[in-house]
Amino acid sequence: MTPFECYVEYNALKRHFTSMYDYFKYRGKLKLSQKNFESRGDKVFFAKVAKHRDPTGFIIANLLVNQKAWIRDIAYSEQAERVYVEWIKKKESLSYTFKSDLKKLDLDFDSNLKVKSGEHPLLIKLYIGDEINFETVCIICQITECLVYWERKLSGDPVIEEVCTKIKKYLPFMNTDGKKYEKIIVDFYSTV
Repeated sequence: MTPFECYVEYNALKRHFTSMYDYFKYRGKLKLSQKNFESRGDKVFFAKVAKHRDPTGFIIANLLVNQKAWIRDIAYSEQAERVYVEWIKKKESLSYTFKSDLKKLDLDFDSNLKVKSGEHPLLIKLYIGDEINFETVCIICQITECLVYWERKLSGDPVIEEVCTKIKKYLPFMNTDGKKYEKIIVDFYSTV
C-alpha cells in the first residue's frame, strides 16, 4: 500500500465509522487528490501506517476503540499496535470467545436482549461494563432482531444509538457465518 492509498483508506474507514458514508457501498473510494496529499504535513504518518503488515486491519482495530483517532495518534503508538494485536487475537479465536461470553449471560437467552423498565438490556450492560466482547454483541445482533427492537424501545437513548450505530458499521467487516453462531447458541442453551 502506498502512503496515498493509506490516506484514502484511513479517510474512508474513518468516515464509515463516524458518518453516513458507507465504505462497502463506495468500495472505500473517496475524491481525494494526490496533489493535496503531497502538500499535507502529516503524510509521514500515512507512510508509516502504509508499511504495516495489515494497514486496513490496523486502522479498523484502532477506530473501533476510538472512532475519532487521528492518524498521528496511531502511526507511532505502541498502544495502537497492542490494540491491533488484541483485535487479531479476538478474530482468530472468535468461536472460543463467543462461547466464553455466552457463559456470562442469563440462562434465559431472550432475557439478555429484553428492555425492562426502560433500562438497557443485559447484553448491552455487560458490553459497556467490559464483561463481554463487542464481537459477541455484534454476532448476537446479526442473528436476532434485537437492534430494531432496542432502537424502537429505547428511542432517543444516546448510549443505545451509539452502540447500535457502531454495531451496524462494524458487522460487514466481521463477515461471520450467522448459522454457525446460531448453532453455538442453540447447543449452549440446550446443555444448561
